[in-house]
Amino acid sequence: MKKRLLQIKDSLIKLFKRKVFLLVICLILLDFLLGVYSRILINKLPEQASALRWSDEKKMTQVSVFFTEDQLIDSDFIRKLEYVLNGKMNDVGIVNDEDDTTSGTGKKSDTPVIIDTQPLDKPSEEVIETPVETDDSRLYTSCFSAQGIVSITFENKTADKINAIGTEGDFFLFHPLELVSGSYYMPDAIMKDGIVIDEDLSWQLFGSDDVVGQMVTIGGVPHYVSGVVKREEGRMRKASGQTTGIAYISYDSLCKYGTILSGRTENIEIAEDGTKANKGGINCYEVVMPGPVDGIVAKIVKESTGLDDAYVTVIDNTERFSFFALLNVILSYGTRSMWSKAIFFPYWENLARGYEDILATLLFIRLICRIVVIVILVIFIIKAYRHKTWTVRGLVNDLMEKKYDIEVKRQQRKTENKGKPMV
Repeated sequence: MKKRLLQIKDSLIKLFKRKVFLLVICLILLDFLLGVYSRILINKLPEQASALRWSDEKKMTQVSVFFTEDQLIDSDFIRKLEYVLNGKMNDVGIVNDEDDTTSGTGKKSDTPVIIDTQPLDKPSEEVIETPVETDDSRLYTSCFSAQGIVSITFENKTADKINAIGTEGDFFLFHPLELVSGSYYMPDAIMKDGIVIDEDLSWQLFGSDDVVGQMVTIGGVPHYVSGVVKREEGRMRKASGQTTGIAYISYDSLCKYGTILSGRTENIEIAEDGTKANKGGINCYEVVMPGPVDGIVAKIVKESTGLDDAYVTVIDNTERFSFFALLNVILSYGTRSMWSKAIFFPYWENLARGYEDILATLLFIRLICRIVVIVILVIFIIKAYRHKTWTVRGLVNDLMEKKYDIEVKRQQRKTENKGKPMV
């Protein structure tokens, strides 16, 4: 009977060990699969990866700045911000390689060089593939945007109160929307009359998505459709604000012919005939530039705004999905949802914040998996050590004996090879 009980005990111990081994394998596999899924989710946010698309050689950083709705942020404010930013970049040694030395002297120039942002290359008539190709000879690039509504008319059809994003600068470099047809409008065009619409709005107005070049009117002023972009679907996209058709238009057109909702505005006279337009409303500024030191870009961009923390939020997009950034999201669980700043976040930032929560949850599960595996391994090592039938001295002696045997065999082979006749 006692022997039988011992057999049952041994069987249970073996079964338990097998289950623990399988548990460890399953936890490691789960950690790996969640890591792959996390990477898939991050890849769904190309708006957060402009720094990676900008240059493979330099360490680039993407930063987004969001202003509160009570601030009057207009294009003049952005120009001032970039003027200050250029100076601060020079102060911390962020300069173009060709600006690092004077022509032909090999010595550093004492004169600060102001680098202006440049427009995207002129798009062809064919569909532009995304991501947008960039010219990394530029030191940095930027864009800004405001959100509002416009009414768009085509013949006898009117799409009223359409969500509109007024853009300026390299907006489509930061937001490489997938084109169904046409191309992005030029950021430096003299006539700010190009628009990009999504599939939903295209079918609503035209009953087709092949409408490049069609003329529409916004506020009674003609504009032409430069391109049609794919409408992204999904629960997260809808929750972020992409519930209806969206039109991407110039910031100038949104000020003149639309209603800005994203920030404080002033109605000013822009012509002698009494024509008026809105001024302000910009709530988002984005920049990609070299970041030789972690956090330096966000710091100098924040300082360049000249605003107190209560009126601005600066986000380092390049690091926002890193391990420590997501760990900080986990640690701020609960309080993270308590937002004390009146900021009109655009849909891409709402989407990123939503995915941050999901990725933080996945990381939390992965950390639990790793902790359990580590605890099991530690327990196994401790038990193995307590029930060991070996000693450190014994292991050392065994290793020395094996080393001696290997040397003896090697010497024997050398002796045998010497005794063989040469062929």
